[in-house]
Amino acid sequence: MAALNLNSKNEQQIGGKSQLTKLYEIMRETMEQGFYGSVEVKFEAGKVTIIKKTESIKI
Repeated sequence: MAALNLNSKNEQQIGGKSQLTKLYEIMRETMEQGFYGSVEVKFEAGKVTIIKKTESIKI
């Protein structure tokens, strides 16, 4: 399980990218990797604060 904190103190920018752009990139990479599991997105006051990926292993 991995969690990514996207909270920025004053801006909705992360490294020059908007939260929506960064969220899109994370989801695209997750799909391209053939990820098997769940993704949880947490919001506070309309801003993304945490993205939690829980990977399952299918055997």
